[in-house]
Amino acid sequence: MTNLKKSLRVVLTLRVSQAQNYIEQRDSISHDWISKIVDWNWTPLLIPNLLKDPVEYLKNLHPDVLLLTGGEDLGQNSKRDETETSLLEHALKTQLPIFGVCRGFQLINSYYKGLNTKISGHIANSHTVTFTGLGKKFYGPKQKVNSFHCLGTKLQNLGHGLIPIARDQNGWVEGFCKPKQKIAAVMWHPERADAPKGDRLLINALCRQKL
Repeated sequence: MTNLKKSLRVVLTLRVSQAQNYIEQRDSISHDWISKIVDWNWTPLLIPNLLKDPVEYLKNLHPDVLLLTGGEDLGQNSKRDETETSLLEHALKTQLPIFGVCRGFQLINSYYKGLNTKISGHIANSHTVTFTGLGKKFYGPKQKVNSFHCLGTKLQNLGHGLIPIARDQNGWVEGFCKPKQKIAAVMWHPERADAPKGDRLLINALCRQKL
Protein backbone atom coordinates (compact mmCIF):
# COMPACT_ATOMS: atom_id res chain seq x y z
CA MET A 1 0.00 0.00 0.00
CA THR A 2 1.31 3.43 -0.91
CA ASN A 3 0.84 6.16 1.67
CA LEU A 4 0.61 9.79 0.65
CA LYS A 5 3.45 11.76 2.18
CA LYS A 6 3.71 15.51 2.51
CA SER A 7 6.30 15.39 -0.27
CA LEU A 8 5.66 12.66 -2.81
CA ARG A 9 8.76 10.80 -3.99
CA VAL A 10 8.41 10.81 -7.77
CA VAL A 11 10.64 8.57 -9.89
CA LEU A 12 11.14 10.04 -13.37
CA THR A 13 12.49 8.05 -16.28
CA LEU A 14 15.08 9.66 -18.56
CA ARG A 15 15.36 10.15 -22.30
CA VAL A 16 18.52 9.26 -24.23
CA SER A 17 20.04 12.24 -26.01
CA GLN A 18 23.12 12.94 -28.08
CA ALA A 19 25.45 15.46 -26.46
CA GLN A 20 26.39 18.37 -28.70
CA ASN A 21 30.09 18.54 -29.63
CA TYR A 22 30.72 15.14 -27.99
CA ILE A 23 30.54 11.66 -29.50
CA GLU A 24 28.51 10.20 -26.65
CA GLN A 25 24.96 9.50 -25.59
CA ARG A 26 23.57 10.77 -22.31
CA ASP A 27 20.55 10.23 -20.14
CA SER A 28 18.79 13.56 -19.74
CA ILE A 29 15.68 15.30 -18.51
CA SER A 30 14.29 18.76 -19.15
CA HIS A 31 14.71 21.35 -16.41
CA ASP A 32 10.97 21.91 -16.90
CA TRP A 33 10.27 18.56 -15.24
CA ILE A 34 12.45 19.25 -12.22
CA SER A 35 10.96 22.74 -11.82
CA LYS A 36 7.42 21.36 -12.04
CA ILE A 37 7.99 18.62 -9.46
CA VAL A 38 9.66 21.11 -7.10
CA ASP A 39 6.82 23.61 -7.64
CA TRP A 40 4.41 20.87 -6.59
CA ASN A 41 6.48 20.42 -3.40
CA TRP A 42 7.42 16.87 -4.35
CA THR A 43 10.82 15.16 -4.52
CA PRO A 44 12.18 14.25 -8.01
CA LEU A 45 14.16 11.01 -8.24
CA LEU A 46 15.91 10.06 -11.50
CA ILE A 47 16.55 6.54 -12.78
CA PRO A 48 19.27 5.88 -15.42
CA ASN A 49 18.84 3.63 -18.45
CA LEU A 50 22.06 1.59 -18.19
CA LEU A 51 21.55 -0.08 -14.81
CA LYS A 52 22.04 -3.84 -14.54
CA ASP A 53 19.02 -4.05 -12.26
CA PRO A 54 16.75 -1.00 -12.60
CA VAL A 55 14.04 -2.66 -10.47
CA GLU A 56 16.39 -3.05 -7.48
CA TYR A 57 17.46 0.58 -7.94
CA LEU A 58 13.82 1.63 -7.96
CA LYS A 59 13.09 -0.28 -4.76
CA ASN A 60 15.95 1.49 -2.97
CA LEU A 61 14.44 4.87 -3.86
CA HIS A 62 11.22 4.04 -1.96
CA PRO A 63 9.04 5.93 -4.46
CA ASP A 64 5.39 6.90 -4.17
CA VAL A 65 4.80 6.96 -7.93
CA LEU A 66 6.55 5.97 -11.16
CA LEU A 67 6.36 8.72 -13.78
CA LEU A 68 7.14 7.53 -17.32
CA THR A 69 8.26 10.68 -19.14
CA GLY A 70 8.12 11.67 -22.82
CA GLY A 71 10.75 12.03 -25.54
CA GLU A 72 11.74 9.46 -28.20
CA ASP A 73 9.39 6.97 -29.83
CA LEU A 74 9.19 3.37 -28.67
CA GLY A 75 11.85 1.31 -30.41
CA GLN A 76 14.19 4.26 -30.83
CA ASN A 77 16.48 3.20 -27.97
CA SER A 78 16.46 -0.41 -26.79
CA LYS A 79 18.00 0.29 -23.37
CA ARG A 80 15.34 2.83 -22.52
CA ASP A 81 12.62 0.49 -23.77
CA GLU A 82 13.98 -2.35 -21.62
CA THR A 83 14.43 -0.17 -18.54
CA GLU A 84 10.97 1.37 -18.66
CA THR A 85 9.25 -1.93 -19.45
CA SER A 86 10.90 -3.63 -16.46
CA LEU A 87 9.94 -0.70 -14.21
CA LEU A 88 6.37 -0.79 -15.52
CA GLU A 89 6.06 -4.53 -14.89
CA HIS A 90 7.46 -4.17 -11.37
CA ALA A 91 5.11 -1.29 -10.60
CA LEU A 92 2.14 -3.35 -11.77
CA LYS A 93 3.17 -6.32 -9.61
CA THR A 94 3.68 -4.18 -6.51
CA GLN A 95 0.74 -1.80 -7.06
CA LEU A 96 3.06 1.21 -7.28
CA PRO A 97 1.08 4.06 -8.89
CA ILE A 98 2.04 4.79 -12.51
CA PHE A 99 1.62 8.04 -14.44
CA GLY A 100 2.53 8.07 -18.13
CA VAL A 101 3.26 11.17 -20.22
CA CYS A 102 3.28 11.12 -24.05
CA ARG A 103 5.77 8.28 -24.70
CA GLY A 104 4.74 6.91 -21.29
CA PHE A 105 1.12 6.86 -22.51
CA GLN A 106 2.26 4.99 -25.63
CA LEU A 107 4.37 2.51 -23.63
CA ILE A 108 1.48 1.60 -21.32
CA ASN A 109 -0.93 1.37 -24.24
CA SER A 110 1.47 -0.92 -26.11
CA TYR A 111 1.99 -3.07 -23.00
CA TYR A 112 -1.76 -3.67 -22.85
CA LYS A 113 -1.78 -4.69 -26.53
CA GLY A 114 -2.95 -1.30 -27.82
CA LEU A 115 -1.79 0.32 -31.05
CA ASN A 116 -0.12 3.71 -31.54
CA THR A 117 -0.34 5.08 -35.09
CA LYS A 118 0.95 8.10 -37.01
CA ILE A 119 -0.85 11.38 -36.37
CA SER A 120 -0.46 14.82 -37.98
CA GLY A 121 -0.94 18.30 -36.58
CA HIS A 122 0.00 17.40 -32.99
CA ILE A 123 3.57 18.65 -32.84
CA ALA A 124 4.34 21.94 -31.03
CA ASN A 125 0.81 23.31 -30.86
CA SER A 126 -2.14 23.46 -28.48
CA HIS A 127 -5.70 22.19 -28.82
CA THR A 128 -8.83 21.58 -26.77
CA VAL A 129 -9.69 18.18 -25.33
CA THR A 130 -12.97 16.97 -23.84
CA PHE A 131 -12.89 15.05 -20.58
CA THR A 132 -15.16 12.22 -19.47
CA GLY A 133 -15.50 10.10 -16.33
CA LEU A 134 -12.52 10.46 -14.01
CA GLY A 135 -11.01 12.99 -16.38
CA LYS A 136 -13.94 15.33 -15.85
CA LYS A 137 -13.55 14.93 -12.08
CA PHE A 138 -9.99 16.29 -12.12
CA TYR A 139 -9.97 18.59 -15.16
CA GLY A 140 -13.52 19.74 -15.76
CA PRO A 141 -15.42 19.26 -19.05
CA LYS A 142 -12.87 20.85 -21.42
CA GLN A 143 -9.29 22.12 -21.29
CA LYS A 144 -6.71 23.50 -23.65
CA VAL A 145 -3.57 21.32 -23.64
CA ASN A 146 -0.17 21.35 -25.31
CA SER A 147 0.81 18.75 -27.89
CA PHE A 148 4.22 17.34 -28.90
CA HIS A 149 3.66 13.92 -30.44
CA CYS A 150 3.64 12.26 -33.85
CA LEU A 151 1.96 9.04 -32.70
CA GLY A 152 -1.60 8.82 -31.41
CA THR A 153 -4.24 6.32 -30.35
CA LYS A 154 -7.77 5.96 -31.64
CA LEU A 155 -10.44 4.60 -29.29
CA GLN A 156 -10.55 1.25 -31.07
CA ASN A 157 -6.76 0.94 -30.64
CA LEU A 158 -6.72 1.53 -26.89
CA GLY A 159 -5.16 -1.31 -24.88
CA HIS A 160 -7.17 -3.95 -23.03
CA GLY A 161 -8.88 -2.57 -19.92
CA LEU A 162 -7.71 1.02 -20.39
CA ILE A 163 -10.50 3.56 -19.88
CA PRO A 164 -10.42 6.78 -21.96
CA ILE A 165 -10.74 9.99 -19.93
CA ALA A 166 -9.86 12.61 -22.58
CA ARG A 167 -10.26 12.92 -26.36
CA ASP A 168 -9.57 15.61 -28.92
CA GLN A 169 -12.03 16.92 -31.50
CA ASN A 170 -11.05 14.18 -33.97
CA GLY A 171 -11.52 11.30 -31.57
CA TRP A 172 -7.89 10.67 -30.68
CA VAL A 173 -7.52 9.49 -27.08
CA GLU A 174 -5.58 12.07 -25.05
CA GLY A 175 -5.80 10.42 -21.64
CA PHE A 176 -6.72 7.10 -20.05
CA CYS A 177 -6.78 5.35 -16.69
CA LYS A 178 -6.93 1.87 -15.19
CA PRO A 179 -8.03 2.56 -11.61
CA LYS A 180 -7.63 -0.94 -10.11
CA GLN A 181 -3.98 -0.99 -11.23
CA LYS A 182 -3.49 2.67 -10.20
CA ILE A 183 -2.55 3.76 -13.72
CA ALA A 184 -3.22 7.05 -15.50
CA ALA A 185 -1.63 8.55 -18.61
CA VAL A 186 -1.91 11.68 -20.74
CA MET A 187 -0.59 12.72 -24.13
CA TRP A 188 0.16 16.34 -23.21
CA HIS A 189 3.20 17.42 -21.17
CA PRO A 190 2.41 18.54 -17.59
CA GLU A 191 5.86 20.13 -17.33
CA ARG A 192 5.36 22.50 -20.28
CA ALA A 193 3.25 25.59 -20.98
CA ASP A 194 -0.48 25.11 -21.67
CA ALA A 195 -0.71 22.07 -19.38
CA PRO A 196 -3.94 21.76 -17.36
CA LYS A 197 -3.80 22.18 -13.57
CA GLY A 198 -5.59 18.89 -13.03
CA ASP A 199 -2.40 16.87 -13.56
CA ARG A 200 -1.25 17.34 -9.98
CA LEU A 201 -4.70 16.41 -8.68
CA LEU A 202 -4.76 13.23 -10.75
CA ILE A 203 -1.30 12.10 -9.61
CA ASN A 204 -2.25 12.85 -6.01
CA ALA A 205 -5.37 10.74 -6.40
CA LEU A 206 -3.31 7.85 -7.77
CA CYS A 207 -1.17 7.90 -4.65
CA ARG A 208 -4.11 8.35 -2.29
CA GLN A 209 -5.89 5.42 -3.99
CA LYS A 210 -8.87 7.69 -4.58
CA LEU A 211 -9.44 7.31 -8.30
